[in-house]
Amino acid sequence: MEPETVAVPEGFKVGCRIASIILFLVLFLVLGAVGEDLSAKDWSDMGNAQARRGEYQEAVASYDRATALDAYNPDIWYNRGLALSSLGRYEEALECYQRGAKIEPFDPDLWLGTGSALSSLGRYEEALESYNRAAEFDSKDPDAWNGRGTVLARLGRLEEALASTDTALAMDPEDADAWNSKGAILLQLGRPEEALACYDRAIEIDPEDPDLWNNRGSALHQLGRYQEAQDSYSWAIALDPLHEYAWYNRGLLVPTLNEETEEAFALSRERMYVETEKRFPLPSEGGGSGGETENEKLSGWRTVTVIAAILAAGILSNLGGKGRALHREPLSSPLNRLIIFADRSLRRRGP
Repeated sequence: MEPETVAVPEGFKVGCRIASIILFLVLFLVLGAVGEDLSAKDWSDMGNAQARRGEYQEAVASYDRATALDAYNPDIWYNRGLALSSLGRYEEALECYQRGAKIEPFDPDLWLGTGSALSSLGRYEEALESYNRAAEFDSKDPDAWNGRGTVLARLGRLEEALASTDTALAMDPEDADAWNSKGAILLQLGRPEEALACYDRAIEIDPEDPDLWNNRGSALHQLGRYQEAQDSYSWAIALDPLHEYAWYNRGLLVPTLNEETEEAFALSRERMYVETEKRFPLPSEGGGSGGETENEKLSGWRTVTVIAAILAAGILSNLGGKGRALHREPLSSPLNRLIIFADRSLRRRGP
């Protein structure tokens, strides 16, 4: 016997379809809201991706969400510290590294971060202790020895600094930062020829770093090779048109060069001043939305500094004979400012 077919009313079918659509929408909205409640690892991964793109403010916000869900993961505190350091917020970065070190006291990277933040804050004795701890927990890490060398140099312990940097280079001869640090130490020791060789080696490894070209110029400057020094400063400016140190020192060189070069420098300085104003207008006193970010503040201050450096370069270029006296000292104070130690070797980590 054949089963009897029961006719389903059309209105019931329509009602079922409407109910399924409503259920779908409800589930979509609920799951969407739940999707916002990501895990600590998800937020940490998001922060790492943002930091790699240079979105440090956003990365800090993501790490904040991650630490709210997992406050005992030292990797998240470490990476949050890196992002804050990139924003120039060294006190907060230091707190992150210290929080991480309380959780994992034998982690050399956290002690490296602590040393870097303390060094940036000018607390060199404490920074040295942190780098010593990093080297103690991983004696084969060149970053720990290089960081230790830079801090020793800032403390005036130059021979110890040189030995520490040499240890770093023995471990990693391709470390441009360590070659840069060694060059800076040798300049302070009054050995510009050897310093120049270090900067040349660093530039072979990383030719796009304006600080290296700038410091190479300072070594040539001390050796009296003014035209080559000017070329190095020009390379630094080409790579970073807002490199205030390179502009300032290029200005120091002008009185030693011929009139044609001096005129060319004056024109480029004038053009750079106009360019800087166009690209980075100074913030008005009362204008704007009032929601200025930390990055915008730093950018504004950097613009002021660059313009001041360019103006100083122009003043120095007009000093005539007086300007030449600045080159005769083995290490005059303006050149001292060029000895740049870089704490740029910290490594980002996944959770």
